[in-house]
Amino acid sequence: MSGFTFRGVHSKTFGIYTQDQSRTILPPRRESRVVIPGRSGYYDEAVPGVYDEREESILCGFKCPQGKTVPEVCREIAYWLAGSGRLSYDKEPDKYYAAQITGGPPMEQHLKYGSFTLTWSCNPPFALGRTVTMAIRSGENPIAYRGTAETPCVIVLRNPSGGSVRDVTITAIKRRI
Repeated sequence: MSGFTFRGVHSKTFGIYTQDQSRTILPPRRESRVVIPGRSGYYDEAVPGVYDEREESILCGFKCPQGKTVPEVCREIAYWLAGSGRLSYDKEPDKYYAAQITGGPPMEQHLKYGSFTLTWSCNPPFALGRTVTMAIRSGENPIAYRGTAETPCVIVLRNPSGGSVRDVTITAIKRRI
């Protein structure tokens, strides 16, 4: 069964099965076009490598558990999906997006079955990876960047030893094609 985890709860908790509808290879590039009167075309002020939010849709279906109605289950699902949080797909369990639902997901009801389409708005638009913790030492400390998009990172240095630390260099090694 393919599914997703949102805010720490897996879709199987609600018996939801999923099918991708519009996964994108890249989020849309942020365009900034300025039309110049009296000239053909436009001036493109876009900064290379700057993207807008990612929107992706997945079709979800579920079978209502015994003793519950489809509207009851839908209210529980709506409560779970309200707000924003970490979204990860079963196909990429080591990656996650900061996501929230956009629009009002339409729902279909059939006796003991329900289905709806979720459109996720992911901002920042790229998948994020796990937190890496490593001990540093004096001198150079190379950190291999395993991502495929330039994204901001946070580096936190802690010195639990209480002794002074000097001459620490952190070098990010960017991935090349």
